[in-house]
Amino acid sequence: MADRARRPTLADVARLAGTSTAVVSYVLNDGPRAVAPQTKAKVEQAIAELGYRRNPLASALMAGRSNLVGLLVPDSSNAFFSELAREFEREGKARGFLTLIGNTAYDPAVELDYERAFADLRPRGIFVTSITGDAESLDGCPRIYVHSAPAGASDPCVLFDDVGGGIAATRHLIGQGYEDIHCIAGPDDFGPSGKRERGWQKAMSEAGLTTEGRLHRVSFERLGAENALRPLLAKPGRPRAIFATTDEQALAALRAAAEARLTVPKDIAIVGFDGIREALNGSSRLTTFALPLAELARRAFEVLDGWNAADNPSHIIAGALQRGETS
Repeated sequence: MADRARRPTLADVARLAGTSTAVVSYVLNDGPRAVAPQTKAKVEQAIAELGYRRNPLASALMAGRSNLVGLLVPDSSNAFFSELAREFEREGKARGFLTLIGNTAYDPAVELDYERAFADLRPRGIFVTSITGDAESLDGCPRIYVHSAPAGASDPCVLFDDVGGGIAATRHLIGQGYEDIHCIAGPDDFGPSGKRERGWQKAMSEAGLTTEGRLHRVSFERLGAENALRPLLAKPGRPRAIFATTDEQALAALRAAAEARLTVPKDIAIVGFDGIREALNGSSRLTTFALPLAELARRAFEVLDGWNAADNPSHIIAGALQRGETS
């Protein structure tokens, strides 16, 4: 019973065909040495009888390459990163790649550990949504930063126009007549959220509006953000409008507003950023700056196709403001 459950090996095929494992390998790889037609037929018959399947990872390690690609994201439980991962899996599958996903938990050390571990599998490349300010060499393994990259990264980057998006989202609120516009940003000014924050600051400054006392740093995780925003929206001097640098934070603000019995947009206007499905099509819809994730994945794989870290410039992709029904 144990023998039946065991996956057939190259040695099993050779034993049944009455030949050597080297000859079986020649048949499987169509070389490098020719195999007599009669012997080849015996090997093929043994393969069929045993149901032998090649181990693609073992073959990849021998050949120095594989059909694997890695994708590192901070948190796949976050709707934005789960939707980003889905687009990379979809694009990879269409190109014959298997996508391995790692969660870095917003920890630079975990990110570096994952990069090393993935590189040991000799993938075609690793796509990294980076949360670290540092990077180290991966010994020739292609690494492409997507969505977020360390400052001054030498590897190719495919990023969104986060500063421009922050400007556009803030100008939308200004165009609606709002002046008391607060920004809900991440715990620090690193990465895309920090760039969107700078876009808010620039648009406010250009309109002659103050940002003093209007920047609020909260968690990217929805429940944590909601807990932090409840006091802000419950007090009398609450914001008249909010630009949230992610949709998770915008949805948290929406929930905190509902708990404070505020109506959106009558009592408070909220604009998010990312364009996740829940924000655009859920029961509580938002106005949000939607990012084209499918285009990000497609361009990232195109960069991988012609990868050369020294010659590949950064690619910047613009999104577009999309309006929901309630904000």
